[in-house]
Amino acid sequence: MTDHIDESFDEADLSERQFSHDTFENCTFRDADLRELITDTVVFTDCDFSGANLADSRHRQSAFRNCTFRRSPMPAAVFSDCSLMGSAISESTMRAVTMTDCDLTLVSLGGLKIHKPVLRGSRLREVNLSGTTLVDADLTGVDLSGARAVGTTVSGSDLRGARVDATFWLQATVTETTVDPAHAVDFAVAHGLRLG
Repeated sequence: MTDHIDESFDEADLSERQFSHDTFENCTFRDADLRELITDTVVFTDCDFSGANLADSRHRQSAFRNCTFRRSPMPAAVFSDCSLMGSAISESTMRAVTMTDCDLTLVSLGGLKIHKPVLRGSRLREVNLSGTTLVDADLTGVDLSGARAVGTTVSGSDLRGARVDATFWLQATVTETTVDPAHAVDFAVAHGLRLG
């Protein structure tokens, strides 16, 4: 277990490295190679991952609190039982990213195009999805309470068992997506239809 405070890992090659029980506070990983990085019970607070490549990385019970991921490719990255609370992800490739049972409360994903993500069982409370496109997403059992979804597109996805506010149905465009019967009723009511 090592504590890292105000350290720079900019442009470092940390690919295939493993970290366990370490903490990183106010550290920078700009343009670092983090491909196939493995973290287990690691805490990152106020860290900058701009330009870092997180492709095929694996994270278990790790926290990325108030971190910045700008132009940070993370295709096929796996986050299991992690927290990204308050982090901002922008201009990043998230194709086939897996985030199961994760806390993405207050995370900004605005404007991203995310294909084939698995977000099963995750908490996306008050997440910013404005202008985001989710295609073929596994959103089963997610909590989208208070999500900002203006201009969001969800297509070919699965929302069964998800907690969704009525405003989501008004703000987002949802097509070819599997929902629960209760979601269909909520969608209809939100759009002014009368059930008889």
